[in-house]
Amino acid sequence: MATTEIRSSASRVASSWHELERMKTYQVPIALGGAVAVLAGVVTYGLAVVQRADFVPSASALFLVAFGVLALIGYMVSKAHMRNGAIVAGVGGIALMLLAGGVAGLVTGLLVIAGAAWGFIRSF
Repeated sequence: MATTEIRSSASRVASSWHELERMKTYQVPIALGGAVAVLAGVVTYGLAVVQRADFVPSASALFLVAFGVLALIGYMVSKAHMRNGAIVAGVGGIALMLLAGGVAGLVTGLLVIAGAAWGFIRSF
């Protein structure tokens, strides 16, 4: 019978920080770009709600969140298989640049693409 481990929230946070310490260098721009894209999308949506009392998210906010999550999925895949993760993150980065638009989409897309290209080259 399998035993379950009960961990406190502090130990879960500490283990996630330890995971970041073991991150490969090409994964840093992928994770950072994806996280910043998701954060920028949420902030953009929040500002739209506050300013216009409009609860319908804009297309750019949706694209930032969706393709930021895709970049983070690419990061998770790259932990198991470097080349496949780089391809998934690269697709997310290109979509951020082309579809999300604005400065946030361009900067986060370039960051994700840089990490994806670096990881893809290292896979050979």
